[in-house]
Amino acid sequence: MKTISMLKVLLLLLLFTPVNIVLASASGGGGSASKYFSLSPPMVVNVSDNGKVRHLQIDIQLRLDDPADSATVQEHKPAIQHELVMLLSGREAKDIRSVKGKEKLRADATKALKKLLTEDLGKPTINAVYFTTFVIQ
Repeated sequence: MKTISMLKVLLLLLLFTPVNIVLASASGGGGSASKYFSLSPPMVVNVSDNGKVRHLQIDIQLRLDDPADSATVQEHKPAIQHELVMLLSGREAKDIRSVKGKEKLRADATKALKKLLTEDLGKPTINAVYFTTFVIQ
């Protein structure tokens, strides 16, 4: 009976342990830095759809020029998120549903963030924005 209770506790701990902690410990925690920076949690903004309000949930990854810039990007994350909320909010759903629309939005986001980071840091720091999840509801 104690074994079953212990297994339940361990299972619950595993379920509620953040994935990044599990992955870091599995890889030794000190591996090479990634060129990608995740803007998590996913962003949720309002978009317009024929006069109705819809919600866009989007996961965004930034590709960094230098993995060592990860800490600097983390420091500027609130400004980055603000810039993206302003860019994404109020968009027309019809304009961003197609692949072409998503690519234009991605290009606009990359341009806006490069401008922001260049103004703040003196260099663009990122070279691309990627949408890894894109859901309109």
